[in-house]
Amino acid sequence: MNILSSLCSAKKAPGTAIVLGLVVMIIALLLYPGGWLVDPSDPLDFNETLQAYAENDNLTHAVSFVIILCSLLISYGLFSFWRLQGPSGSLGHSMLRFGILVNLFHYGVYILTMGVRHLLVAVSQHAEALADPTGAPELMLVLHAASGGLHFAFVTISSVSGILVGIGLARRFSSMNATAAACWVFALAGVAGLVNVVVGQQAEIDPEAFIMASNIVLFVAAIALLVIGIGVIRGESELIPEDED
Repeated sequence: MNILSSLCSAKKAPGTAIVLGLVVMIIALLLYPGGWLVDPSDPLDFNETLQAYAENDNLTHAVSFVIILCSLLISYGLFSFWRLQGPSGSLGHSMLRFGILVNLFHYGVYILTMGVRHLLVAVSQHAEALADPTGAPELMLVLHAASGGLHFAFVTISSVSGILVGIGLARRFSSMNATAAACWVFALAGVAGLVNVVVGQQAEIDPEAFIMASNIVLFVAAIALLVIGIGVIRGESELIPEDED
């Protein structure tokens, strides 16, 4: 009980939110139908992906719900950095604050992506209840395309957020340690993600290569953010607002 109370204290709660949100989100993504563990499918094959969603409809809805909650948890943790003190008008502090706002926006886009996928599964389940059931396949294709477009926007915005937040936090450290290194890795993952987006826009690039590179970059960023969250829990002064020291 004492350990739980400590993790939920005002100083450590943001770090706990980041770590808990990331760990649960990674597990949820591993269990997402059509992904790595449950009915793996080709993300570029609409019918195969939809079949994976529909055959595991309850799991799809549950995992989407959990991912949305985890997104809010991580956003809460990162928003705590808004209260970090810094030289007025300094570039690093301005980058950090802008990055936090961009981060909130990118998780908003991700939540919308989950919402569209939820609706896609709902339409496939209740197609006969539509005013025009024969139009269900076209509607599902539109929703699937919208989900893909939102995910592309999510990858772009999250990359910018990673660069800004990573550099903004890294510049607060006067010496290099594991947490400071994680901040730089977080920023570099953002750079890699942005490069991947720019290259992936070219028609001659294999879409599967773009998706694979995107997943690797997001995983690296998640590990780096996990280390940053642990740094908050450990009470590293660079990550804790001065009024909570």
